[in-house]
Amino acid sequence: MAKLSSYTIIRFIALAIGFLPSGFFLTFLIGEGFAELGDGKLAVIPILTMMLLTVSGYILAWKRPRAGGIIMISGGLIMGVYLLISSGFTDSLFSVFYSIPFIIPGILFMMLRRFQNNV
Repeated sequence: MAKLSSYTIIRFIALAIGFLPSGFFLTFLIGEGFAELGDGKLAVIPILTMMLLTVSGYILAWKRPRAGGIIMISGGLIMGVYLLISSGFTDSLFSVFYSIPFIIPGILFMMLRRFQNNV
């Protein structure tokens, strides 16, 4: 049986962890976000843009982990700060729940460079 490298294990974990929020937010975008946009509710445009940014970072991470990780971290931070400000700093847990699921796999994708030489 072949031995798995640290690079392969961390990449698999990052892809698996990143799939969950990306799949959830993509389903939300298709099911509810675009429907509200079609109804003329323009207030959803900022959060839809941030969700598209973070999900596109995950998709990019399949081929270019470092670039995808940077986009996921940036998108997660921007989304968290936006939700924190838009809630009037009263619901900080809400912003954490939206941002952390993208920041953690983004950090793992960024860590892959350290393990790339061990492949």
